Amino acid sequence: MEWLPSISTTAILALALWLARNLIATRLTKGVQHEFDTKLESLRTELRKNEEVFRADLRAKEAEIAILRSGAMTAMASRQVAIDRRRLDAIDQLWSAFISLGPAKMILVTMSGFNLDKVIEKAQHDEKLRGAFKIIGTGFEENKIDFSVSIKARPFLSPMAWALFSAYQAIVLQAVAKLRLIQFGVGNMDLLDKDGIKKLVKAALPLFEKYIEEHGDKGYHLLLETLETQLLDEFKKMMAGEEDDKEAVERAAKIVEVANSVISSTRKSSMPSDTRV
Repeated sequence: MEWLPSISTTAILALALWLARNLIATRLTKGVQHEFDTKLESLRTELRKNEEVFRADLRAKEAEIAILRSGAMTAMASRQVAIDRRRLDAIDQLWSAFISLGPAKMILVTMSGFNLDKVIEKAQHDEKLRGAFKIIGTGFEENKIDFSVSIKARPFLSPMAWALFSAYQAIVLQAVAKLRLIQFGVGNMDLLDKDGIKKLVKAALPLFEKYIEEHGDKGYHLLLETLETQLLDEFKKMMAGEEDDKEAVERAAKIVEVANSVISSTRKSSMPSDTRV
């Protein structure tokens, strides 16, 4: 039985080795797990910190954007307020210029009661007739009207508002030009663009085309109230923030073109230079 101690010793050594191996494996596993857990927790902590930094940065950027947006909106609002205020001033300026044409309107109304072709022809040789017609123009002095005010207002007016004013101005100033031809005995009506003024009135008041063809320049004075009403309506649209559509803008451009041509022709008439507008 001498082999029994040998077997016992071998078995004990094997068991010890197995236990040692398991112990080492367990410790290694726990060590690795601990290291992994430590690194994982460190990573989680780092991610949380980065996330907090990101969120803080995001909040800061959002606040910055909000400030920029608020500033931009405030600036836009301020600009719009300034534009609206200037638009109202422009309406006042144009209306003042319109009112200053009142005496010229009265000249047109008065002249409509005469056969101007015959009057102009006769006035060449009749000093008393010329003197009588000088009374008609009392109260209207073209060189005292400051049209520069209305021109300064133009950028803030709607195209149609400026067009209607231009048409009104051209119509009444041509009546003044006719009066001057009589007063100074210039018997040449061809100096005035009669066809142009008819074209202008038709462009400004297309619904009255038939009336214009039937009555010609003798009926223009009756259409001035319609032009005035349309101008006031255009002012209301401007104050309400309404914009002219494409058709209105194109029509306005046509009116202004013809009005400018008529006014230019009127200024080139045979009036003395100190009475020209």
